[in-house]
Amino acid sequence: MKKGMMAALLFTTMLAALFIGRYGSSIEEVLQALMQQGDMLTQRLIWNIRMPRMLLVVMSGGALAVSGYIFQTIFKNPLASGDVIGAASGCSLGAAIAILTAGGMFALQLYSFLGGMLAVVLTMLLAHRIKGNRVLNLVVIGIVVQAIMSAALMLLKISADPNQELASIEYWLMGGFSNATWTSVGIAFILIAVSFALLYLFRWQIQMLAFGEEARTMGISTRMITVIALLLATLLVSSVISFAGVVSWVGLLIPHIVRQIHKQMVSKSLGFTFLCGAWFLLVCDILSRSLFVIELPISILTSFFGAVCLLVLFVKGRLRL
Repeated sequence: MKKGMMAALLFTTMLAALFIGRYGSSIEEVLQALMQQGDMLTQRLIWNIRMPRMLLVVMSGGALAVSGYIFQTIFKNPLASGDVIGAASGCSLGAAIAILTAGGMFALQLYSFLGGMLAVVLTMLLAHRIKGNRVLNLVVIGIVVQAIMSAALMLLKISADPNQELASIEYWLMGGFSNATWTSVGIAFILIAVSFALLYLFRWQIQMLAFGEEARTMGISTRMITVIALLLATLLVSSVISFAGVVSWVGLLIPHIVRQIHKQMVSKSLGFTFLCGAWFLLVCDILSRSLFVIELPISILTSFFGAVCLLVLFVKGRLRL
């Protein structure tokens, strides 16, 4: 029931996203444009700008929320998100390198994606060589990798042209979906769909990781499942950041909201988590391009609403894993 209501709310908001914006369109104009009728300018606005943007936002919000849920479950940490093992910082460094060297949107997306994945692989390889608690090793090494990536990013900022390159790096780090195209939608769909499908396939094993050593007695290879789940969650994060820049707080906040509403374990919450994350980010995106004359970077709104919601949960004593 709750999943159906959330799906209906998301679908309604998706329709609203097609006619809300700086250049308003009536419901009739949007419906005609969807059927490729009516004013040609409206058709181009809907099909070439708003539709791909809306779809990319929905997929990104869902992907970030699911990845956050996975990270928090594996690390048993209610504050875990995509940067726990260096994913976000790796993506940011890769994007900065692309802006300073390669240029072009494709290079930026490719470098960002590879940067995030390489950072996580490096974290896992280093953590694997250290004896002790596996999860704790990942967290500590992740912090180290994140610090190194952040230092390298600051070094690149110093060497960047302050009038153009530095501004591009800073704006990208605040996130946004203004560059969404059908190509980016297609690539993101493949990466996110494959990652989500595999996470769903392993949902029962991931749920068992919450029981710690007891999972081994049930015949589950905890090491293998942990590595697979972390890589898939990182793939979700890197896919989003490579196309939209850094989108803050979605992966941190939404899992807590889901636990308050759904009250189910991982195996039964992934779909609902995806829907909630998609709706939250879509609402923020609609506001970012309609509140003011200029479009706001998406992380301004996600950070504001995310911080307020998390504060409310914390004050009410509902911040839990």
